[in-house]
Amino acid sequence: MHQNYLDAIKTFEGFTPKAQWDYAQFTNGYGTKALYPGEAVSPEEAERRFASEIAAARNIVEKHAAGWDEGTKAALTSLTFNAGTRWINSGLGEAVRNQDIEGVKQSFLQYTKAGGEVLPGLVRRRLAEFDWIGSGAAPSGAIPTAKPTDPMVAAAPAAVPLTAPLQSAAVNAPSTSSPQFEPAQRAVTALIEDSGATATVESNDARSAQNLSMLVSLMFDLQMRSALADPLKSSEPRSERQERTA
Repeated sequence: MHQNYLDAIKTFEGFTPKAQWDYAQFTNGYGTKALYPGEAVSPEEAERRFASEIAAARNIVEKHAAGWDEGTKAALTSLTFNAGTRWINSGLGEAVRNQDIEGVKQSFLQYTKAGGEVLPGLVRRRLAEFDWIGSGAAPSGAIPTAKPTDPMVAAAPAAVPLTAPLQSAAVNAPSTSSPQFEPAQRAVTALIEDSGATATVESNDARSAQNLSMLVSLMFDLQMRSALADPLKSSEPRSERQERTA
């Protein structure tokens, strides 16, 4: 994988020297499985473990998405590293096998849950990874990241309130007052509150508003589908990594 993709994944994960509970297991370093609770790792050991687990995730992607472009493989590798292999037997896996890029994009943005809740951090991460899908060449510059403190960038003139495109996306999304939609609604609200009042927009971020609008609609749609059948349940951030390290 191109180093820019690897650096972005490390940024998504952040560096934690001492093991902490992460929904399903203790992790440290760059989101890798800790050997025991409270284990501390050096930056060098964290790099080694990250390289090993990301290579395992990439090997899984190569088995199931060999014919895809590098950007899509990078997005799937990041998803596998973060959420495990459940996508392979889901709608996303079917779209990958069918070479259906629109289906891949639609299904990819569904992986925003951990512990049964839609998390704003995972929403931001999926949006950043979404931009990699369909990119055949290795990136020439920095990869957009999804650090929790970063504002959500929107395609609007400078100094326009950042909440405007978010509110527009919410208005255009299917409306409902059902409790099953509350996780998606809370995630969007949290993104608005976390983003701050305004943001300056660069020209190469023009897709962000479109992606966000799509995500809001998909999140509402996903909540509706989950009422009938919930194949995702949660994105299980790292529990399925045991499949790669066992």
